[in-house]
Amino acid sequence: MKLEDRLINWARCQRVSPSDAGGMGLTANIYFRDTSVPGRTIDASLDVEDAHRIEVAMRRIMPMDRQLLQMHFVWRKPPFVICRRLGLRVRPMTVFDLALAHAVRAIENQLTTPKREFVSMQAIIDRIEKKELAETK
Repeated sequence: MKLEDRLINWARCQRVSPSDAGGMGLTANIYFRDTSVPGRTIDASLDVEDAHRIEVAMRRIMPMDRQLLQMHFVWRKPPFVICRRLGLRVRPMTVFDLALAHAVRAIENQLTTPKREFVSMQAIIDRIEKKELAETK
C-alpha cells in the first residue's frame, strides 16, 4: 500500500467515532457489556493496525508537520485555511506543496525501519589482525 493510501486509512480511522466503529462510547460500554446488544457493523476496509503504526510515527515528527497532516487528511481543510492556521504564506501554492511534501517525507522516514546489519565478531578480529601496527624499535 502506498503511503498516501496509508495516510488516508489513518485519517478515516481518526474520523470514525466509537459508535461508528461497531462499539459504543465508554458510557454505553459500562451499562451494556452484554454482547447480545446489537451494534453497527464494523467497516472492514479500515486497517486499524496500520493506522496505529502511523499514529505512533506521528508522535515522533515535528509538531508543525503533524498539524499539517492532521488538517489535510483528517479535517480535510483546504490549503489556504491550513496555511493561515500554521502561519505559512497562502500564495504561491508551492509553499503549501513543499510543506506537505516535507511532512509526508518526515512520516515516511519514521515509518521505514532501519536495515539492521549483521556484524560478525570474527570478521572484526580478523580485520584487526591484518592491520599492521606501528613498528617498535
